Amino acid sequence: MQAPAGVDGYQDNNQRKRNVWSTRMLNNSYPIMSRLLVWVIAPVVVALISTYIYLRQSLPETEGRIALHGLASSVEIYRDVHAVPHIRAATDRDAFFAIGYLHAQDRMWQMEYQRRLGQGRLSEVLGSDSLRSDQFMRTLGLYRAAQTALSALDGDTRRTLQAYADGVNAWINRGRRLPIEYHILGFEPEPWLPEDSLLQIKLMARNLEFNYAQELQFDMLVNEVGLAKAADLMPGYPSGAVTVTRAAEPVDATVSEQLLAYHELQQRRYGLGVTGLGSNGWVVAGALTDHGKPLLANDPHLATDIPSVWYLAEIQGDRLHVSGATYPGLPFVILGHNDAIAWGGTALGADVQDLYMERVNPQNEDEYEVDGQWVPMVIEQEWIRVKSEFPSLLTDPVPPLQWEVRKTRHGPLISDVIGRVDRPLALRWTALDAQDNTYRSFLQLNYAQNWQEFKAALEDYLAPTLNFLYADRQGNIAYIAAGKIPIRRQGDGRLPVPGWQFTHDWDTYIPLTALPQSFNPPSGYIVSANNKNHAADYPYLISNSWAPPYRAERISRLIEGRIQGDGKLSVADFVEIQGDFKSLQAEQLMRFLSRVAPTTPQQKSALEFLKGWDGTMSEASAEAALYQAWFRHFNRSVLNDDLRGDLLHPDRLDRLLNFAESLNPVLINELVSQKQTASMHNWCDHIHTERVETCEVMALEALDKAVDDVISLTQGRKKWGDIHKTYYRHRGFGEVQLLDHLFDREIANGGDGYSVNVGGWTYSKDKGYQQLLGPSYRQVIDLHDWNQSLFINSTGQSGNIFSEHYDDNISRNKQMTLLTMNFGAEATAPGASVLVLEPGERSRQE
Repeated sequence: MQAPAGVDGYQDNNQRKRNVWSTRMLNNSYPIMSRLLVWVIAPVVVALISTYIYLRQSLPETEGRIALHGLASSVEIYRDVHAVPHIRAATDRDAFFAIGYLHAQDRMWQMEYQRRLGQGRLSEVLGSDSLRSDQFMRTLGLYRAAQTALSALDGDTRRTLQAYADGVNAWINRGRRLPIEYHILGFEPEPWLPEDSLLQIKLMARNLEFNYAQELQFDMLVNEVGLAKAADLMPGYPSGAVTVTRAAEPVDATVSEQLLAYHELQQRRYGLGVTGLGSNGWVVAGALTDHGKPLLANDPHLATDIPSVWYLAEIQGDRLHVSGATYPGLPFVILGHNDAIAWGGTALGADVQDLYMERVNPQNEDEYEVDGQWVPMVIEQEWIRVKSEFPSLLTDPVPPLQWEVRKTRHGPLISDVIGRVDRPLALRWTALDAQDNTYRSFLQLNYAQNWQEFKAALEDYLAPTLNFLYADRQGNIAYIAAGKIPIRRQGDGRLPVPGWQFTHDWDTYIPLTALPQSFNPPSGYIVSANNKNHAADYPYLISNSWAPPYRAERISRLIEGRIQGDGKLSVADFVEIQGDFKSLQAEQLMRFLSRVAPTTPQQKSALEFLKGWDGTMSEASAEAALYQAWFRHFNRSVLNDDLRGDLLHPDRLDRLLNFAESLNPVLINELVSQKQTASMHNWCDHIHTERVETCEVMALEALDKAVDDVISLTQGRKKWGDIHKTYYRHRGFGEVQLLDHLFDREIANGGDGYSVNVGGWTYSKDKGYQQLLGPSYRQVIDLHDWNQSLFINSTGQSGNIFSEHYDDNISRNKQMTLLTMNFGAEATAPGASVLVLEPGERSRQE
């Protein structure tokens, strides 16, 4: 057929007919599918796209000009390609305002969650699953302590807090789209208050200081195996010289277990007090570096949260000029440098908590005994609001829960969280002291210009206790332990003590001048990796929970190896040290395994496979996988038998095993090193058999189990990264099925708990070797040229899942690809996005 005139129109008409015919055929042949497509799938797709576009509007404005009430003058904010902001303000007050605004832009949900966690108000938005945590937090009284600390601060310091709060609230009041978490839960943020910022410091202390749980665990351990044998688990404490003070009676095991369940809940769900928390830090004098000025490195090991606990920033006002790791909720740099000095910090692990068993008046349970007299407790009433279960429209509202907090002269009765008991436990903790100038100390560190000013800033520093490393452009390097550490009248803080007498009270605190410190040591370098920080003749008790020395020794070895023969250290050397995966603990145990005689071909093959391996825990190492599986079985077998695992409830056994492993991680090394003392018990001997077993026998049994774990006939030998994953967990939705895949991240990784590049793990049958803590921030600071310095946080700058910077640092952090720490003019180079905040009128919401 010939096409009529107007061929294009003819063809278009035919095409329309074919489309109609195809649609009719589809409707006739697949009527259900076509209706499903039109009425269900298409609207869902449109709704999802619309929702995505809507929620992407919650991403921050990074360019343009914004007028905000509360600014005195304009502030320029340059963001580099990694979303690191560089603030240029005319005054420090405006700089604090600006960092508050930026924190809210990028991390509002994180700040919201942390605030509610510390206040004990998560149940208001998350429901009854958070009630136990809220009850525990209300009992601790962190928010009350923050409010008390605020009232004691001087006016100038309070004004910095207010400036920051004004910046946060300026973002809230702009009415921008909120992060998706707010939409899912259906609420809006309340105004940020100065005490909310001080609460963040209290939460830092809660995260790093949890000796009360160790006292309960050790009390349970003593009850199971006896005081003498438990002494083997006291690092550096000879079992032949036990002087541990026992209370009149042990804590009731049920009370201990229920309180520990609260602690474990906060570890698992909220990332607080995770076993193995630590940090690396070292500083080297200019005589040992390639340019003649000091170098300083630091990497704190915290729970692997997403977003990272740290937010990278440079902040410049009229006097203030700092760069490094800020903490959302606070207006300054915690770790980093200013224009004259650099500093880092590691967890000190000081024992700053004691549990006191109180005697309660049987006639009035709100009275307790003090030196033979009944005195009234302080009683505070709290009300906890709880969100209705989903769907809230179909369920009755939950009435507010009245919660009573009782306090003695020592502190809150934390045992009240499980109900009133005959012998309640009160917590004495430095972080709850009324006089707390920690915020001011951090603020003054940001301004310090020399070692004298740096030390002076720490004079009134309370909690959390930290080791500070220091360097300045004059060439000095230094170290100092900081924080209030009690001097006890009696006892060593390992076990709960009687509270009805004054014999176990605290007298005072160790003065800062008497705390361990070092200035320009002859060695030319200082290393702090949570290891013991003083000599044997030091007169005060600081801690019973030092980390094993493996990381510190490895760092020292690597430094010594570089400087031998007049070698010099560089920034690149420091990065290489931070990324080192060798485990000295494994190196020691491999010497033991090399002496073990196999009894089966499988054991011989496995030992041959491990022969020559140097203990490097790289992701691609099959030897590391076999070793870690062996160590897990060997360690558990040694402890399980003596803890009477066949008689204990599985939960109690697991709790005791976890604690025994964390209390003295080097016990296994001591047992097999052939250096154990005569008084040390034979933990390798099975208590239920007549013959005396050796550690070699138990090691071979564990090796058989390990081979079964990691060697498959079909898949071959598993590599360490196949079974060892780092899990980055979102706080709020990380444990919610379906949502966890949206918010959480995971990667294969190397390392163990004793390598410099730390990769400590917790084992579960479902997920294998889970790494739940790790380097949350890395910095290498060059005192010769600030712009050669490097830093990175663990996940990314943004807490918004729609941002490309939500997780872009995860692979960089793993690969040790740190970001340039641009400072000053270098940070404002062409290519950076520029946002200008300008003074404006008060908005209607304010």
